[in-house]
Amino acid sequence: MEKWTEVIEKAGELYGGNFHCCEAILLAVGEYCGYQTFSREMLLKISTPLGGGLINNGAACGSLLAAYLCMGIFKGRTSENEGRNAACEPADRIFQKFCGKYGSSNCRDIIGYDKKDPEAVKLYGSKVKCQVCIPLTQEVTRWILEELENANYNSKDHN
Repeated sequence: MEKWTEVIEKAGELYGGNFHCCEAILLAVGEYCGYQTFSREMLLKISTPLGGGLINNGAACGSLLAAYLCMGIFKGRTSENEGRNAACEPADRIFQKFCGKYGSSNCRDIIGYDKKDPEAVKLYGSKVKCQVCIPLTQEVTRWILEELENANYNSKDHN
């Protein structure tokens, strides 16, 4: 559990820096799991347009999208002959927890303002990032790690 604390804190620190929620989670979890499927650079490229509810449009939360990407990257199928449940079932559990806790899967509903409105960003951006988004990013990171552990995922076994 000590390693999880470091990963969860890392996701918050990355998001508190110059990364958005989806980037922060993918980078923190990717580092924890050893980047065996994708490099750090590739994870960053994949997640770039997914922050702020899909390019600041307030749609699906970037943290939730990061969870889906992590389930696909670390538990997804590798051929058309394999089932999807290994990735889809834990992704759905995270979705249910997320909606249960935050009341919506949409960024705008959770943060309460339009990220494309410069005045709203000026008024609310920093405060909401610190009070809502960083804790949310850390919570989703925890849920991802729980799901990876529940599947007996071990990064050493996947190198």
